[in-house]
Amino acid sequence: MKNYFRGSYCGLAMVLTMTIILSSCITDESSLDQPLDPNTTLERATDYPEAFSLENLRMDSETNKMLAGLRAATAKYHRIEVAMEDGYVLPDGSGCVSTPSGGMGYHYVNFAALDGEYDPTMPEALLYEMDKNGQMKLVGVEFVIVADAWDAENEMIPYFGMQEFDKAFPPAPLPFRNYQLHVWVWKHNPNGIFTMFNPNVTCE
Repeated sequence: MKNYFRGSYCGLAMVLTMTIILSSCITDESSLDQPLDPNTTLERATDYPEAFSLENLRMDSETNKMLAGLRAATAKYHRIEVAMEDGYVLPDGSGCVSTPSGGMGYHYVNFAALDGEYDPTMPEALLYEMDKNGQMKLVGVEFVIVADAWDAENEMIPYFGMQEFDKAFPPAPLPFRNYQLHVWVWKHNPNGIFTMFNPNVTCE
């Protein structure tokens, strides 16, 4: 942002003014209707307006661009039947994941995609929250990369833009060493878009 407005005091003042205005208006229940990338048209954007504009002011442009690509690629999965047609299933015995500090919801996993490959537009799991009418609502995604397979071909841990993946070790939550990252692209997480648990997601 500093580079973009370098040499333009008026531009910087405008951004600071808008940031103050947004800060005074946004709450945990706010719904912002601007896409992450204004040049990207997203399916059903008016029905799922979580764009987190204030957070994006602090995020680098490359990560923002990748988030826009992820939203565009997963927009169709607001229809859970489409996700299931593409191979995402709720594992046997799997339920809604929640803790006192926040929830993750239901994990629909594409087991065919669980390997050492990383595609930032194709998450291995989709995160759903059940609404009061019993309908599943897409709230986020989770990337899961088999660490041994990834390490055999790469020297560095995977990143989503500038965000490093979390490291997870067996026996929990998976029986193999893996790199994982939760991305709340469809429901605002006040603790951060890459934070594991979302206090706005519940299992109630």
